Amino acid sequence: AQLQNPDFDSIEYPTFEADSSVATRDSNHKILNAIAKAIPGFLGGSADLAPSNKTELMGMGDFPNGRNIHFGIKEHAMAAITNAMNLYGLFRVYSATFFVFSDYLKPSARIAALAGIPQHFVWTHDSIGVGEDGPTHQPIEHLSQFRALPNFYTFRPADATENVDSWKVALKMKAPTAFVCSRQGLRVLKDEKAYGSVANGAYLLKQRENANITIMASGSELMLALQTACSLEDEGIIANVVSVPCFDLLLEQDAAYIEKIIDKNTRVYAVEAARGLEYYRFADVVFGMDTFGASGPANDLFKEFGFTIDTLKAKIVADFKK
Repeated sequence: AQLQNPDFDSIEYPTFEADSSVATRDSNHKILNAIAKAIPGFLGGSADLAPSNKTELMGMGDFPNGRNIHFGIKEHAMAAITNAMNLYGLFRVYSATFFVFSDYLKPSARIAALAGIPQHFVWTHDSIGVGEDGPTHQPIEHLSQFRALPNFYTFRPADATENVDSWKVALKMKAPTAFVCSRQGLRVLKDEKAYGSVANGAYLLKQRENANITIMASGSELMLALQTACSLEDEGIIANVVSVPCFDLLLEQDAAYIEKIIDKNTRVYAVEAARGLEYYRFADVVFGMDTFGASGPANDLFKEFGFTIDTLKAKIVADFKK
C-alpha cells in the first residue's frame, strides 16, 4: 500500500544555508536521496552519467538487486523503460542525462506528456555554463522546446531551496516533470517571497514601491537579475524581480495572479541564457541567446554573451531611456 500510495508529506527534505554556493545538480542529489529514504518505491538511474548528473541513491544498491539503474548510453530506451515502470503503478521512477541530450529521448518525453505519465526527468548541465565542453553540449533551444510541450512541466530552479519547493510540487502532479539543473554553484537565497510561490510557476521575489520595470528570470540568471536590479537604482530605474521556476505552471495562473506579480505599469524584461522566446508572452524585451554557445570557461562565456551585471544594466538603461 505504501508503494502504491506514497506518503510524500513524510519526506524530510534537506535544508541549505543562505548565501552558500550549491549547484542545483548537487542539491538535487540530496533531494533524490531524501525522497528515496522515505518512499520505498522511488528509484531511477542515468544514461551513463550518474556521477555528473548526481543521481546515485547512496547505499541503495544496483538494479536488479537495488534501486540504481544503469541504462548505458541509451537515452530514448531509458525514458521509454521508465515510462513503463511508472505506468506499472508500484514505483515512481526518474531518469537522467545532460539537458542537451534530451534531444535523444524527446519521443519518450512526448509520450509521457500525451499519456500523463508522472515520470521525473533530471537534466543537468543546463546552459552555456557547461563551458569547455563547447556548443554541442550547451542547450540553447531546449527550454523553449519543453515549455512548448503540452502537459509537461519543466522546472529550472534558481537555487537549492527553490529546488526543494519544486520537488514538493512535482511529486504530487499527474503529469511528467523535468528538473533542469546547473553544473555551476548558485548562491542560496533567503527563503523570502514578496508574493506567490513555486506552486504558481512564478512568484514576485523582490517588490519595490514605484517600480518602473520588472525583470523575469529563472535558474542561474535569477541572481543576475537581482544584482542588476540593485545596480539600476543608480540610474533611477526601480525594478521588481520575478522568479520563474516553472514557466508551464505560470501559464495556468489566472489574470489576477499574473497582474499581481507582473505589474502592467512597468516595462518588462526577461533574461535567460537560452533562446527564451516564450517570455514574449509577458515581456517587452527578452535578453537571451541568439546563437549557439562557444567553448571556454563558464564565466568567460557569460561575459561574452552578455550575461553580466554591467552588460545587462547597460542594455536595460539603453532601452528604458530611449
